[in-house]
Amino acid sequence: MAQSIYMVGFLVGSLAFGDISDRVGRKIVYFGTVALQCFCGIACSFAHNYIAFVVLRFFIGAAGVGAYVTGFVLVSEVVGTSKRTLVGTLEYVFFVLGYVIMGGIAYFVRTWNMLQLIISLPGVVWLPLWFLVTESPRWLLAKGRTEEARGIVEKMAEQNGVDFPEALWNDMLKEEDEPEEQEQKKPDYLYSVLDLVRTANMAKKSLIIFINWAVITMVYYGLSLNTSSLGGDDYINFTVSGLVEFPALAVSMLLVEKWGRRPSHCLFMIGGGLACISVLFVPKDLSIVATVLAMVGKFGISGSFNVIYIWSGELYPTVIRNLGMGVASMWARIGGIVSPFIALSMDVWGPLPYIIFGGLSVVAGVLCLILPETLNFPLAQTLEEAEAFGKGGSVCCPPSSAYSPEDAGTAHEMVQAVSNNEPPRQDEADNNAQNEQAMV
Repeated sequence: MAQSIYMVGFLVGSLAFGDISDRVGRKIVYFGTVALQCFCGIACSFAHNYIAFVVLRFFIGAAGVGAYVTGFVLVSEVVGTSKRTLVGTLEYVFFVLGYVIMGGIAYFVRTWNMLQLIISLPGVVWLPLWFLVTESPRWLLAKGRTEEARGIVEKMAEQNGVDFPEALWNDMLKEEDEPEEQEQKKPDYLYSVLDLVRTANMAKKSLIIFINWAVITMVYYGLSLNTSSLGGDDYINFTVSGLVEFPALAVSMLLVEKWGRRPSHCLFMIGGGLACISVLFVPKDLSIVATVLAMVGKFGISGSFNVIYIWSGELYPTVIRNLGMGVASMWARIGGIVSPFIALSMDVWGPLPYIIFGGLSVVAGVLCLILPETLNFPLAQTLEEAEAFGKGGSVCCPPSSAYSPEDAGTAHEMVQAVSNNEPPRQDEADNNAQNEQAMV
């Protein structure tokens, strides 16, 4: 019951904080949720009755997913195209590191309240970073807060040793004078969940993203929390289940940059799913083989978890990116809520959970063949750009994008120019000197 309430908190927090972040900003939501998670975690360790415990666990779950998703969106919006995979993977690396460390702490600390207190206190150290972290310049530009964005971009340019892209800034101001741009930047121009599915292409992409997030989380938690059924020491199995994610992250980071998001994700999902299904053919007296296959499945699902975070953030435009990630994460929590019930099916037949997890992984992986590739494409700013991106296509015939790097607006080019010394796309006749300054 307590675990289900915790997952419900994840579900509510995914939707609520994603929407709030797109409205009020990434930075304030990120640090607000970190503070809320820290406070509720510490308070939970002193809870003296069950009601207080589950209520606090609800808020821990809501704040935790809010901080993770908002933090991911924030870092992906302050770097150039070539560094999005790196920063997205690094966030997941520290998630896995916490996973493994918690297994070691739990081995020595066997009281739940002391364990809860130990894992909650580090959040206090994180809060002073408020003074070092900036707001997302892409979000500020999407909201029409150009002067604030300029201050941040100037600081980024100074820290990276490049000149402020004045020509791009002036081009962007001209774009903002266009009627459609002014309309989208009105204070009462509010986006909603319906914008994720309002148009055909966005609806198709969102549906496939939601299915994959639900399946990935279902399988991830199913394999992570079902390690006791594999035989051996529960703490060792739990820790090994976390350790296997490090090579998965390393491999996924290399593959998504070399092959792209779509083939890498499909490989992890289908390969991991087939490994889970293979548990069906392992004799009961060879538990070590079943454990190895389950870990291969965990390897695949961990790699796909990393890819889907990066890929989803690149498929949604800036104006609803955090909302889209939040709703996707909400579907992930639905998968997390369902996962323990699927794990109970082992009472009917031992290999059944692994067959269900594996079969769903294969289906979700095949569906992703319909999604467009995003490697080396700029982040879309508007819904119109996102709708044009990856129109058409099927499982047998992947879509070709109607939105190319040449279609990116000056807001993208300006952040690209100063974020990590990457050259923006510019008219060589007008901006050649500035382009040379931005290049390494």
